[in-house]
Amino acid sequence: MAPLVMSVSLVSASGWAQPAPPQPGASEQPPFRPPPVSDPMLAPPPAAAQEVKSWDEALELVRTHSPDYISGYQTILRASAQSRMALAAVLPTLNGQGSYNHEFYTVSIPFDGAVLVAPPHNTWAATATAQWNISPRGIYAVGTADRNTDAARLSFEDTRRTIATSIVGAMLATLATSRVAELDRVGLRSALERLELTQARLTYAQGTALDVDRAEQDVAAARALIITGDESLRQAREGLGEALGSAVPLGAPGGLQLDEFEAAVARTCKLNDDVEKRPDVSAARRRVDVAERGVIDADLQFAPTLVLSSQAQAASATTLGPLNTWGVTAAINLPIYDGGFRYGAHRDASAVLEQARQALVATRLAAIVSAAQAARAVSVAEASRDVAKQQRDLAARIDQRTRDGYMQGAGTSLDLVVSAQSLRQAEINLVLLEVQVAQARADTVLANAECIY
Repeated sequence: MAPLVMSVSLVSASGWAQPAPPQPGASEQPPFRPPPVSDPMLAPPPAAAQEVKSWDEALELVRTHSPDYISGYQTILRASAQSRMALAAVLPTLNGQGSYNHEFYTVSIPFDGAVLVAPPHNTWAATATAQWNISPRGIYAVGTADRNTDAARLSFEDTRRTIATSIVGAMLATLATSRVAELDRVGLRSALERLELTQARLTYAQGTALDVDRAEQDVAAARALIITGDESLRQAREGLGEALGSAVPLGAPGGLQLDEFEAAVARTCKLNDDVEKRPDVSAARRRVDVAERGVIDADLQFAPTLVLSSQAQAASATTLGPLNTWGVTAAINLPIYDGGFRYGAHRDASAVLEQARQALVATRLAAIVSAAQAARAVSVAEASRDVAKQQRDLAARIDQRTRDGYMQGAGTSLDLVVSAQSLRQAEINLVLLEVQVAQARADTVLANAECIY
């Protein structure tokens, strides 16, 4: 925004020329304007160490640096690995073993015209063992593990949605605080111009010291806004860096167009009309399914298990028996009494199931409410922005007329300062509400969205 420039009809001895009184019939001289003000605090805030130039660049940083994103993806890999472990528990196992034995002490026994050395000096043996534990509970656990993998995948989808939401908020916050920092400097420039105006009036005995004091108070207030605004900008940049997994503060591009930004977000996250398709609701529903299987799993602890095993062995020598052996064994294990552990496991699994059901109800309610609020927030934010724009325009007209009247001797310095402060606040409110409109539109898409990136 270009700084507001005030016209002044008074001059100081430092270089302003006082206009000659208009001659009869001559046209009036154009109003004199104060020279440009300068102040160290008018310099723009330091640029961010790095800048995120687009939404796609932000997503790339998330995929490679965000701890939440990487951790969520690893959760899927863990669930997939546990599913493979569950499958391995119901498949047959095959083990091999080789051995070599040397005896230092032996006995020679004459036998049928020969000498039998017992035990043999050197022997080797090779053994292969196959075993299969057939457990109804283990077989059922394979399906449970697959559903746990599905739940982890859905949870990661919801993590992507919440990460996208946080990135949108962080980028818009950085953009908003950057524009507010610019407006704070515009406000300081305007306050300095008003200060020069009051000083000029005091020089020519058309003002009072109170006018100058009020103007200086307004300048001090404008400086305070710059200090707090710059700190808010730094914190917003740090927040954006944290959201993207960067220890370096990141800035949003000053030329970011909100409409293009909203379109980029919409391309990444597709809106679902059905709240049941929202990732967190789907994940909660899948966790109910897993909890139901947990109850059945506890009941399957009462089921018997069958163990089939076979062992084959080949040896170089043996004391009594054949050199090669092969046997098959079948055993059934029937649980009878374990002190009540299985009954306790059943009650615990039933309680977990009820908790999962209530968590699904709570998640569904939260999704419905948040979607309704997000849809309503757009119209509320747009209406608030339109009102703020009217207030800004009105504040600008009042401020202009107050300055014109003050230069002509009408009004007081209090009117001048109050109108300036009202205009500064109206400008800031309008900027913030424009960003809120963009945030509300993005939230509408993200409320029930499926984000793929």
